[in-house]
Parts: sequence; structure tokens; C-alpha cells
Amino acid sequence: MGAKAIHNYRKSYGSWMDKGKWPNFYLIILLTFFAFAGANDTLVKTVEITLPEKEPVELRPYATINFPAINEASGLVKSQLWKDVFWIHNDSGDEPRIFPINDDGSIIKPSWMKDYAGIRIPDAVNVDWESIATDDRGNLYIGDIGNNSSTRRDLCIYVVEEPYPFQTVTTCVSKRIPFYYSDQKIIPPKKENFDAEAMFWRDGKLYILTKHRSDRYTKLYRLDSMSSFEKNSATLIGQFNIQGQVSGADISPDGMKLVVLTYNAVWMFEVDKKSDDFFKGRISLLPIKAGYVEAICLDGKKIIIASEEGKLYKLYEDDLMKLKE
Repeated sequence: MGAKAIHNYRKSYGSWMDKGKWPNFYLIILLTFFAFAGANDTLVKTVEITLPEKEPVELRPYATINFPAINEASGLVKSQLWKDVFWIHNDSGDEPRIFPINDDGSIIKPSWMKDYAGIRIPDAVNVDWESIATDDRGNLYIGDIGNNSSTRRDLCIYVVEEPYPFQTVTTCVSKRIPFYYSDQKIIPPKKENFDAEAMFWRDGKLYILTKHRSDRYTKLYRLDSMSSFEKNSATLIGQFNIQGQVSGADISPDGMKLVVLTYNAVWMFEVDKKSDDFFKGRISLLPIKAGYVEAICLDGKKIIIASEEGKLYKLYEDDLMKLKE
């Protein structure tokens, strides 16, 4: 509650205060509570870590997505229902659709379909699709979370029941989740730090990692509610000096390993099952050089990365250096 609310509270109960019927320490406690209630999301401490001197590893593609309709790859996730199937989508400007591919970049499509153009989702809108995630219940989450100037008021996540990729050409949205960042108080903000290209699902909740444009940090948010009828507040959990711009993320099926992609590094954060404050857990890193990489996903011990141009790269967990145990 801010100063205006405190003024109104005092106006309502001023007769008690002005007549000295409230001891001063009660008033101090009340004002302190109001101050912290309004500033709770700004109390997160930035986690810093010292990086070792290491030349970036130049990644070389092991495959290329050879399908013209996938022309600006932006999100990638492995299916939890269909074996060896990966879901990918384009960035802003494309129609609302997703594509199933194999890990060698080849498209998966109905054998009877001649002019295949992906699986269309006509009741969704691709304002700026940047990430895709999956849960353990057969759902895909498509993040319309791109927000380059941090001025959007229509940020949302679409939920789609994972379609059968070998026969489906059209599907529909089962749920739309609108949201806002709890610590963004004004539009436009003073700092353009409310863009995002990374999202994942863990234990019934959605998480978002921001891509900052005014510094080299990222913030981790959690959606504690996923209502379709009102805007959901994204709760700020932590902030990390990632020394780059986050362009993708994915989490292991057990929810304990989080991989985060920037244009210059692959990070891994590990926590136990009871915590979701990933920045305070174990940390590993691999500096990379691979161009405009936009998406990352886990496939067992493998880490698959996709560039905007559709090039696919492969790493393994053991390739990363351990920075913090």
C-alpha cells in the first residue's frame, strides 16, 4: 500500500491517532507494513558469480531444419507424449502455428498432406511468440511474451492440448492465460527490462525469464495463478547477473535442472525438489559462439539449441564447467 492509501487510512481512523489512543510503536509497525507490502517485489537481491577466463566454444551445426515455413525459429521443446518429436515455432510476424520435427531437423507431417504448413491454431494470435513449454499432462504452453519496448499490455500464454503430429493440421486453444509483471509499475518503464524469450513449466506453475535491454541481468518470475478471466500477476523470485541476454530456457522432467541460453553462453542451474530459487543453487556454464541462437531444450543428457535460421546444435551436460557446487 502506498502513501495515498496510508493517507486514506489515517483519514478514516485519524480520530484515534490524533487523540493519542494508538501508541506510537503501533503506528510505526503499521507504516512499516504498508511500505514493505508495496515494495516487496523490489527486495530481491541480485545473485552474482565470477566467471573464469575461457574462450567461447564455437558450435558447429549437426543439422539444419529444411522446411521453408520455419523461417525464424524462436521456441523449441521436446514432446512428453510422442517419442522423438520436438515442437518448434516461428517468431513474431508468422501466423499462429507450431511445427513437429525430428531431432535431425526433418519435418513430421501427415503422409496424405501435400501443401503442409504446420499445425495451425486459428483462435490464437502470434503477436510475438518467443517460447514453448510442455507439462506432464499432455499440454503445450506457447508464450506470447515478446515485449521489446516493455510496453505491451496484452502479454499472454496459450495452452494447447498436444496434438498427434502425424495426422493433425489444425488444433485449438484450450486456455489463454493473460499476465503482467508484478514489479512493472508504469508503461513505458524507465528501463526496458520486461521483454522475455524464455519460459518453462514446473510442478503446476509457469515460470518466465526476462531478457533485459538496459543491463545484463535476468529476472525469474513465477505465475502462481493461471486464470483465463483476469490478468495473473507474475511473482518475482530472483535476479541473476547472467552477463548477456536470455533467449531460451528448458527444464528437466524432474524439475531440478534448468538450462538457460544467451547469445554467448549456455547456463545450467540445479536445485533440489523443494526449491525453485534456481539462481541460488548449483551453477554450470559453457561460453559459446554460435550466432543468433534463439531456443534450447533438454533431451536426456543432451542439450539441443536452435538458431533463428534453423541451424541445430548439440551439447551434453558434461560439456559445461561447474562454477558453484
